[in-house]
Amino acid sequence: MVLSFILTLVVANFLSIQFGESYIYFAFHQKLVVHSPPENVMGFDTESSDRITQEGEEANVGVENQPREAPNSTSLDQLQTIKTRNWWIWIFVSSGLVVTGRVFSTLLLNFYFVQTGRDVCDDPKQFKGTWLQSMVQNAAFPFTALFAFLWCSLSSNHRKTITSSASSSGKLFLLYISLGVLFAAYSQLYAIGRTHCIFFFWIFTTQLIFTSMFTAIINKHKFNRWIILSVILSGVATGVTSSDDAYNPCEGEGYKMSYGAWCGFFGTVAFSLSLCIMQLGFEKVIPKTESKVSSVMLMQTYASMIATLICLVGLFVSGEFRDIKKDFETFKKGKPLYVLTLTGLSLAWQVMSIGLVGLVCLVSTLFSNVVSFCATPLANILVVVAFRFMDDDIEWFKGGALLAGILGFASYAYSLYKTVKKRASQSETLRV
Repeated sequence: MVLSFILTLVVANFLSIQFGESYIYFAFHQKLVVHSPPENVMGFDTESSDRITQEGEEANVGVENQPREAPNSTSLDQLQTIKTRNWWIWIFVSSGLVVTGRVFSTLLLNFYFVQTGRDVCDDPKQFKGTWLQSMVQNAAFPFTALFAFLWCSLSSNHRKTITSSASSSGKLFLLYISLGVLFAAYSQLYAIGRTHCIFFFWIFTTQLIFTSMFTAIINKHKFNRWIILSVILSGVATGVTSSDDAYNPCEGEGYKMSYGAWCGFFGTVAFSLSLCIMQLGFEKVIPKTESKVSSVMLMQTYASMIATLICLVGLFVSGEFRDIKKDFETFKKGKPLYVLTLTGLSLAWQVMSIGLVGLVCLVSTLFSNVVSFCATPLANILVVVAFRFMDDDIEWFKGGALLAGILGFASYAYSLYKTVKKRASQSETLRV
């Protein structure tokens, strides 16, 4: 964990030295509190008006007496509307991926714990299988790689993406390595914290605090009252329902409890740093990539591949690979369902990760983490329904937590809406 923390700081400083300080501005030099809709949103051909005008002028070079029409304000308004609409569509698509992945990964992980007997306090398996859990969390990268390949094959500008990526291969390699190490670190640390510490879910809630701190320092993120309100509501929503889980570790020895608590703590730090490094990579290393979809998919694919290799080494070095056969044979619902459970769990985690990376690319690190936290109450309520419906009712405060999560998402979305509206108003005023 210390190694990954040092590596992350080195990468952050390296990128800052290479590219300098970066602040996000409105058009016409107004400071942003969040990202504005990018010129090319997730691969759509939504080029800026200045670039369109420039390309039109270049097309007329060498043609004598060629009439040049001034850009029509109506056309510019339509172009901006299309850009903004596509940006919002991809935000909701990515948010849907996060919610879907969060719900299914939570349900399947709890199902795995119950069916393998890890919910029994006296079972020695309770503290085992952490390397397998962390490896499964990243092992579905071939699915992401296939999707990226198909997207690049269908995209008309994939050649330019490949060229731009090759020109900065050294920086991309350093970026992917650091993200892969962080992925493996927080996956393993979270797995240990979940199985060793009964207070893990309250420690997990501090992830939002670390993300806010790191994104303010590393990404120069600006806060307003709507963003602060969103952070508070999403944190409350997760904290209230944090104990609603079908699997809770039993109170073991003091050293195991302390060990799990520290692992959970450093896991939140590693996860928060990974999101900030992602945003730094999108802003500094690959800012001119034509297809945002392919850049998101490639980042997730390479980082997950590196994390999987690290976890695979840990699985064999620790000797936990011997327990896989026992779990396979003693799975209560049968061997085929054991394989389907791990496969579905891996795919669900990958879907959630793709959504998180997409939101980092489209908006910010903080918004990505807020959406993840806002989805937690829904996932935990469904866990109660699926695993403890007869023993635990859905109290009013759980419904309140779900409402707080929805309001937290709405608060941040309203901040984005105000930002986009203000930018459009300023642009229209200057054209007039």
